Amino acid sequence: MNIQLPTKKGQPNTNPIIDFEQLVIVGANGAGKTRFGSDIEKRYLGQTHRISAQKSLSFPTEVSPKSKVRAENEFLYGYYQENQNQQQQVNNKNYYRWQNNFNTFLLNDYEKLLVLLHTEEYEESLDFKEGRIEKPITKLDRVQSIWESVLPHRKLHKSAGVIQAYPSGQEASKYNASEMSDGERVIFYLAGEVICTPSNSIIIIDEPEMHIHSSLIKPFFDLIEAERLDCSFIYLTHNIDFAFTRQNAKKVWAKSYENNVWDYEILDENLPIPEQLYLDVLGSRKPIIFIEGDSSSIDYELYEQVYNDKTLKPVGSCDKVVQVVKAFRDQQGFHHIESFGIIDRDRRQQIDVSALNRNGVWVLDVAEAENLLLIEPIVKEVAGHMGRDVNDVFNQVRQNIIDFFASKIDNQILLHYKEMLRREYLALSNFTSIDIASALVEIDSTFGGIDKQAIYTQIDTEFRDILARQDYDAILRVFNLKNALIPNSKVCELTGIRNKLDYKNITVTLLKRKDEISSIIKVGIDSKIIKNAT
Repeated sequence: MNIQLPTKKGQPNTNPIIDFEQLVIVGANGAGKTRFGSDIEKRYLGQTHRISAQKSLSFPTEVSPKSKVRAENEFLYGYYQENQNQQQQVNNKNYYRWQNNFNTFLLNDYEKLLVLLHTEEYEESLDFKEGRIEKPITKLDRVQSIWESVLPHRKLHKSAGVIQAYPSGQEASKYNASEMSDGERVIFYLAGEVICTPSNSIIIIDEPEMHIHSSLIKPFFDLIEAERLDCSFIYLTHNIDFAFTRQNAKKVWAKSYENNVWDYEILDENLPIPEQLYLDVLGSRKPIIFIEGDSSSIDYELYEQVYNDKTLKPVGSCDKVVQVVKAFRDQQGFHHIESFGIIDRDRRQQIDVSALNRNGVWVLDVAEAENLLLIEPIVKEVAGHMGRDVNDVFNQVRQNIIDFFASKIDNQILLHYKEMLRREYLALSNFTSIDIASALVEIDSTFGGIDKQAIYTQIDTEFRDILARQDYDAILRVFNLKNALIPNSKVCELTGIRNKLDYKNITVTLLKRKDEISSIIKVGIDSKIIKNAT
């Protein structure tokens, strides 16, 4: 389907042409999505069937059939007049279906839908009875099939002018469909509207996810799209999760609307980052920080309080953080949203930190996020909150960590050495030669240039110097032993806290207080994130 989209803000304004089978317009409330849909309907009035977000879901208890042409026209255009042709009815659609209010009129066509379904059911059954056609599958049959597929624990019972529902296997417990839940009624309504739309139409559905449980959204809309392969669908939504369920649809990000001009962007189908992530971030409009882990990680819980003026988005591994930040920065001319990343130090050298900073990736000045819980400001503020002597607690924690580092120094040197060698050997694959003979020479030369003893000696000297100076901050920077530092620091015992989880929770609670204590902790954490290394 090729259509012309509404007027797009620019220099000059444009009206892009788009070819689509499914199109999702996603944007925040107030971004002009409903007007976007009604503008398309006005352009293609005779070809479009639009289902408003503002609609009555009152299911009539009983209806009577009419002539088929009357039922169809009342359903499609809101009225029927015998002496008017189809084009005249299309021209009057705005007045009768929308009461001259395309954008905010409360659509009340459930009864018209049911009249059409029962009329078509009656006529098809009569044609079959008279032997004019084979046994039909009516529109009401198709609606029933979709409804029962999406709601397998419920069944529908059809009779003359009446629809009833009942729990599967309990037909004796039938009740009138007017008593169905909002979700059950809207699924029937949307399925019916789509089934009854004329062939080769544009079907526009505003807020399609309304009243439908999130687990049912994807299977339901997959079914109605499969039922109407001849039609093209346009969805208007603020729901990012719904937009993601339409995986093969083209996406338009609606930013704002003013004076019949929309600020919107057609998203690139070949985005180098996941579409759901992209839409989620665009929806926030705030600067974004991509972090490691997930929303339950220590990273997220701490940074969420420290950087509460930004959107935080966990994306998994450190490599993924680097990749996504690069992709977002490459697209900044399109979305105008600042983006950064935060990753653990993880035995990175200063040259690596500087390179990452230049590309918008910040690096922890401690080995891993958990080590942040042992920085001086946090230990002291938690100790004070628990009524302990802050200096005494911190000095003991500091000494315990120094002693623990001393007991593990040989192991830590070897682990650090192993990581440095891995990076050196990984660099062997970055040869520039264009034939295998030259590549082998280049690789052998690079390999021969790796001074393995010198690398070890450098790490050994650095670590033993840190220990000799009893440099607590430097120990937290290089001491990478997951889940071991907090227990061996004895910080929980010294502050009277039951375990590491409670200690972390108290830290987060103090951060949330928005007082002098939370400010001290925030500054302490922020000071341990390297942003502009040279």
